[in-house]
Amino acid sequence: MSDKKRTRREETSVLVDTSIIVDVDRGKQNVIDLCKRLTRLNHAFISTVSVSEILTGAYLRKDYKMAVGKAERVLGQFNWVYLDGEVARMVGQLNAYLISNGLPIEYQDVAIAASCLVEGCDLLLTENGDHFKRIPRLKGKVMTPQELTEKFPA
Repeated sequence: MSDKKRTRREETSVLVDTSIIVDVDRGKQNVIDLCKRLTRLNHAFISTVSVSEILTGAYLRKDYKMAVGKAERVLGQFNWVYLDGEVARMVGQLNAYLISNGLPIEYQDVAIAASCLVEGCDLLLTENGDHFKRIPRLKGKVMTPQELTEKFPA
C-alpha cells in the first residue's frame, strides 16, 4: 500500500481475514476463486497482522521454505494495511469497548477489525464472524465467502 492518505474507494473494498487465507491454503476452491476475483479487481486488502499469522504457520512447517514461498505469493496479491499509529489507536478504542462490555476477543482479531475500519473497507470477509460482529462499527459489514458470493455474483 502506498503512503498516500487513505481514501474511500468507489468500488466495494474487502478486508480479508486470516481465516480466509487459511481456506486458500487448504484448497477450498470457492474461496480461491473469490480471492482471485477480488485481487484481480484490486479491491482486496489484508492486515499485516494476518500476514504475520500466516507466515508464522508457514515457518512452523517442516517444508517451511516451500510454505513461506507459497504464502508470500498469495499474500503479495493483496493490498496490505499496516499496523501503524492510526490503526493502533483504533485497536485501543475497540479493545477498550469490547473488554468493558464483557465481549473480549483475541488481539489479532481486534487489530484486523481496526485495519478494516481505518482503511475504510466496505466489508470484512471471514469465517469467524462471531468475533467481528461484536464490534458495532462493523455491523452489516462482516460476511463469509458464501454470503459475499451471493451478494456480488461473478
